[in-house]
Amino acid sequence: MDMDKNITGTSTPTPTQQLRRTREGRLLAGVCSGVGRYMNVDPNMVRLGLGAFTLFGGAGIALYVIAWVLIPEEGAPTSIAEDLIRKASDSPTVQDTVQKAKDGLNKTRTTV
Repeated sequence: MDMDKNITGTSTPTPTQQLRRTREGRLLAGVCSGVGRYMNVDPNMVRLGLGAFTLFGGAGIALYVIAWVLIPEEGAPTSIAEDLIRKASDSPTVQDTVQKAKDGLNKTRTTV
């Protein structure tokens, strides 16, 4: 855990900084402002970097969407991806499909 010295010279624990999409300073989903806050840089620098990735290869948009899904928003305990996975694992249709796929793979392994 990180420690900071207070006025009296004693060390006090500081909470660990977490990567979160921010609500303040966001233009779309808060990805760049959250990454900027986490890395302690101006969010506009992150936006410029994503813009450059978009212009030279098109990866900027994909990176932004992936970050949007994987990074939780401020105040939210889980990310969009975690919520989707949890909902899918609770769905009987998804569980049935996974079981059928496992059964199909097991049949092909035993016959080969």
